[in-house]
Amino acid sequence: MYQLNANAAREAENISSYLSETGKYKGKFIRAEKLISSNKGTHGVGFTFESDSKQTTRFDIWTMSAQNEQLMGYKAINAIMACMKLKTLSIARAEVERTDWDTKQKYKEEADIFPELLDKPIGLVLVNTEYEKMRDGQKTGETGWRLELVAPFEAATEFTAAEILDRATQPKKLSSIVALLADRPLRNRLSQRPTTGGGHHDAPPAGHPANGGFNSSDDDIPF
Repeated sequence: MYQLNANAAREAENISSYLSETGKYKGKFIRAEKLISSNKGTHGVGFTFESDSKQTTRFDIWTMSAQNEQLMGYKAINAIMACMKLKTLSIARAEVERTDWDTKQKYKEEADIFPELLDKPIGLVLVNTEYEKMRDGQKTGETGWRLELVAPFEAATEFTAAEILDRATQPKKLSSIVALLADRPLRNRLSQRPTTGGGHHDAPPAGHPANGGFNSSDDDIPF
């Protein structure tokens, strides 16, 4: 009646349907929504990632200011595109899942999405990061934890974006990125912020795509 199903056996340990631990994951995006901040007009992409073990997490990447200035997340989106071997993204209308946080009920609403990013294999290195909770634009005094993107990689080969663009023959960078992973408590990050010079963002973790450029001409792109 029963034969061992290795995948089912592994999934039995997934007590939660949500990803919550720092680590390396393979899966796909089931939501890639165009975002525009209602406060500052900042542009970004809202992702829902589903791992191969069917656990999910959500995160946003902010890419451009209202004045079309590139933010840190612009390079992260380009890294994701390189790992998926996509040269362009288009916009389409589709239903996305929302949560009413007052009633805890889920519902669907039509929104702009990037269809090329959906349902394709992708690998992500994610770090558990503490943050200050906000409500109606004000800090609540509480903190929580959420996963944030450190670096994407090609799921099948484990090449990083730079390795793909540089036509590397062996994936070497991912293991060093994973080796340096550690949870990021808020107190530690606040104390490490520069007191002069720098902007309001934390420096990206080692291996973050924001630490590298993607300035190749179209002729240099190997896909």
